[in-house]
Amino acid sequence: MRRLTWSIHNHSESPMTLVLARLPDTARQTVTSCTVEPAPHGSTDDAWLVTVPPGSRASMRAEVLVHQADPARATPELSEDERAGYTASTALVPLSEPIRAEALRLAEDRTDPEEIARAFFHELVSDRYQYRWPTGDFGAEAMLWDKSGDCGAFAFLFVAWCRSLGIPARTVFGTWANGRLQAHAWAEFHVAGTGWIPVDPSFAWLNAHQRWPAKSRDAVESNFGDLPGERIVFSHDAEFPLPDGVELPEAEMDVDGGRNSKLRWDGTMRMAGRRVHWGAESLAGKVPYLQPAYPLYADGNADPRVTLGSWMVETPRTRLLAKTGYVLCALAALLLPFLAKDTGKPVATVLAVGAVVLFEIWLIASRRSVVLSAATLVGLLGFMTQNLLT
Repeated sequence: MRRLTWSIHNHSESPMTLVLARLPDTARQTVTSCTVEPAPHGSTDDAWLVTVPPGSRASMRAEVLVHQADPARATPELSEDERAGYTASTALVPLSEPIRAEALRLAEDRTDPEEIARAFFHELVSDRYQYRWPTGDFGAEAMLWDKSGDCGAFAFLFVAWCRSLGIPARTVFGTWANGRLQAHAWAEFHVAGTGWIPVDPSFAWLNAHQRWPAKSRDAVESNFGDLPGERIVFSHDAEFPLPDGVELPEAEMDVDGGRNSKLRWDGTMRMAGRRVHWGAESLAGKVPYLQPAYPLYADGNADPRVTLGSWMVETPRTRLLAKTGYVLCALAALLLPFLAKDTGKPVATVLAVGAVVLFEIWLIASRRSVVLSAATLVGLLGFMTQNLLT
């Protein structure tokens, strides 16, 4: 069982409306509980609408069971509407002539959808492509031309190739099921009679080209089918209709180009050849991908500090470690003087505080009770330094 805690802060002086992903039940995850504050005042099939007053915070808490694929939850057949939606051309997944031409070249004379998809997967894992974050532009066509991008870019191009040959496919946005802000994106394609098959070309590329401990052919191939690592899905696909009653201007084409930056963010995101003002514009009339939320500002006064929000995924083990760390924080200052009293050797003090310091560093790194753990750590280090010098 995983505990997901997500929050976002409205720093602006105007209300903020969130299009917040409704965590789905899938063949590989079961959402046992989910609460949202403030309470949603509207919903679509894929999202809730939540209004956050100025200076306030919205949060979502969910218990998610991550498990092996459950055949009983598979979707062996798609409805006509679903098939049409998952083979459609969109801003981020355009079915342009260059996309289709490359898909035909890679497919060669293959006719089986799974074999075709595997050919696309192997192409993206090859030396002709590079993993790079941040990417210059989010979208399949940019990935095709630049041959470099992040996890989303790899997924977009894979989905575009599949759709261009009539294979239903979709991007998946979520997080690794442990830690803070471990955002990730991958893809799925659909085979009639089988259901959705997950594919992670970007993680496969990293396994193939980086110095991973498990670098092997098996490690690469494991990213096609039953994916490695535990994940939580936020949303399927990347573009959603604007909710009823919500109006946002469309972002214009960005003739100047440029790249997205991880060092300094100006509140815009380059997507599909457009410079989208985050929270103030739509992408070709659609809400961009929900990971897990897109903030909307009625007056267009978007705050560049607000992006995806912040989240933590905890396991029972990490929760136990956190509780242990809290206890050590509270007791360290009281116990340390007694442990170090009347000892002429500093080794005893070093050993006594070693475990506590490790817990303190872990608490700070995971941003749990930062003020308490940081203050206690400073006190411990100061006491130990004084003891060593005397």
